[in-house]
Amino acid sequence: MESVIVSITCIALIVIGGMTLSQGYIASVDSNSAAWSEAREKEGEIMRTELSLLTINQSKKDSLELALRNSGQTKLTNFDQWDVIARYYYRDDAYIIKWLPYTEETLDDNEWTIKGIYLHSANATPEVFEPGILNPGEEMIISAQFNPEVKEETTNEVTVCTPNGIQESISFVGIK
Repeated sequence: MESVIVSITCIALIVIGGMTLSQGYIASVDSNSAAWSEAREKEGEIMRTELSLLTINQSKKDSLELALRNSGQTKLTNFDQWDVIARYYYRDDAYIIKWLPYTEETLDDNEWTIKGIYLHSANATPEVFEPGILNPGEEMIISAQFNPEVKEETTNEVTVCTPNGIQESISFVGIK
């Protein structure tokens, strides 16, 4: 009789242990599946995102404007999460690399802002669909201001990077 009670207890413990292990396994598979789905979704977004740098204009030694086109299939927003990195020479051939933060306020030293989003930036045709969002085919002009100023007649570079890692770089020569 005593061995039957011990056997039933052991069998119950084995069944409970097996159920606990299987629940852990199922939860692990479920979380891995969700992670794979999220990774595939992010990868698809990256594959559909593309930027094209159209022009760069440096009107003063301490500022420049970039015209970009959303040549991908993804709407681009969250400009405060974008990265703009300037690599340039200033006096005495010193080389500087600066990450410029985004501002919606008045442009200050070592910041960038969006001058405007357009259907065509060359003739300043304003966007009409979803203002404030860079839709596929639309163009935007980014204004950036530097301190210290860019040295004249030096080759420099600006890189623009979206939150999902798509980046474009363009070189420019410092003006006189």
